[in-house]
Amino acid sequence: MDRWMSADGPLVVAAVLGAFEHCGLNPLQQSMFVAIAQGLYGVDVDSVVPDASAPSILPIPAAAFAEHATPTVRRQAVSIMAVLEMAAHPLPRPMAAAVSRYAHALGVSLGTLAADRARARKHGAIMYADLQRSSWYTKQTVHGALHGHFLELAASKLSYAGVRRSPRVAEKWLALRDLPDGSWGRSVADFYEANNFPFPGTPHGIYEIGAKHDFVHVLAHYGPTPEGELDVFGFIATSMSPGEGMVLLAVAMALFQNGAIRHVAGKRVKIARSDTLTDPGAVDRFADAMRRGAATTVDVMGGIDHFALAPLPLDAVRERCGVLPPREPPAAGIDPT
Repeated sequence: MDRWMSADGPLVVAAVLGAFEHCGLNPLQQSMFVAIAQGLYGVDVDSVVPDASAPSILPIPAAAFAEHATPTVRRQAVSIMAVLEMAAHPLPRPMAAAVSRYAHALGVSLGTLAADRARARKHGAIMYADLQRSSWYTKQTVHGALHGHFLELAASKLSYAGVRRSPRVAEKWLALRDLPDGSWGRSVADFYEANNFPFPGTPHGIYEIGAKHDFVHVLAHYGPTPEGELDVFGFIATSMSPGEGMVLLAVAMALFQNGAIRHVAGKRVKIARSDTLTDPGAVDRFADAMRRGAATTVDVMGGIDHFALAPLPLDAVRERCGVLPPREPPAAGIDPT
């Protein structure tokens, strides 16, 4: 897993400034940049945003950055660039081109970049196809199908579509209700029931691989609201390797920030909305989610067996996975149970 090290912060900040030097950041992006740099690296960038008279960190061209940055630091810098451009809508073509040029010069390719090129050209269907093609969910589905789980995956998909129930999948997930109070698994079951969500395997229950992120909702204490979805995927993105986590975050940003999509897997997402990060305090909470994800000791999506840990007390799992408490209080109305 690529670790986010504070010692790399000034160099990463300089790279982000270099990528956006000629196209600039809008006010929302500037506030995100300040919060993310502080949260992930402990770097105070109030003095390096464009209005500063004497910036302490100057923009660095891609070639110079590449000379000093490891592959991990390069990926992280491009990941932050991608997060910032995902926040903009409409996405200006010069901004999309600037990030692409910088990433290309570093030899870094993230699935989000091709998708945002399509978004800049207002090709929503192409953008969604690009994200789906490079998605961790897609890769996990293919891997499962190639390793003897094709029928189970197909049944889970059919139950999600409401075609039929998948008894094996449903039985596994419904059994979480029988685990001890306070356990991770029982808390996930409570999360489903409190929000009237159908369990995986039952009619219209979420596709099982996609449901893994519901374990993370509970682990990180984020609710199923537009902001909660952005926060949980910000958390996931920095817990996973940037190449995989950022694609998942890009889908969340397309649903809840830039408004590029309203449907996932053919179903309309009822709570989809634009400009979630303009809500009071949302930027700070999102940056805090990225900080907390970066601090985890495991990949919270693919690096652990969620069902094996489900009987353990939730607090014990948090400690085991290195999940820090949030610095920012949750948004009003968020109670992920």
